[in-house]
Amino acid sequence: GTIIELGEGVKKLKIGQRVVSNGKHAEFVTVSENLCAVVSEDIKDSQAVFTVLGSIGLQGIRLLKPTFGETILVSGLGIIGILAYQILKSNGCKVIAIDPDESKCKIAEDLGIKCLNLNENSDPEKWCQNFTNNIGIDGVLITASTKSSDPIDLAAKVSRIRGRIVLVGVTGLEIRRDLFYKKELTFQVSC
Repeated sequence: GTIIELGEGVKKLKIGQRVVSNGKHAEFVTVSENLCAVVSEDIKDSQAVFTVLGSIGLQGIRLLKPTFGETILVSGLGIIGILAYQILKSNGCKVIAIDPDESKCKIAEDLGIKCLNLNENSDPEKWCQNFTNNIGIDGVLITASTKSSDPIDLAAKVSRIRGRIVLVGVTGLEIRRDLFYKKELTFQVSC
């Protein structure tokens, strides 16, 4: 959007600037200066609209603390999962993804994303073990949305010893202690 008015104390923004914000979805919004970013002239609106969604994935990635060459699993291939995958890949990580929705997997594959459809015939544990030469996944970013705790259970099962799991999405939170205990896994929820 474009800034049409400024509140008291706003120092970094000017009326007429094109911005993105993490505000409500409405024709006019009021947000704090910290939830507003100026969009440079060389960025199209069709690109800028991904800023907030990308930042959600990026916050989860920051919490995951991936390093160059690590293997990361993205669980959930909605828009945030796809953007997070691309950010992780650009960061030099080996990235794979899973989702139970065949159409989301098809979109992901069309974008060059290596993914597994979690259908009745798939074995995600074996798939992840094969991809990591039986070492396990270094970090799992869960971007899925479900009432089930299955994404957390699966993340724990495919993780290596001392692996890291970050929940960006919304899932059930029944964590099986036995899965986390024997591998000393860490789990964090991103806001």
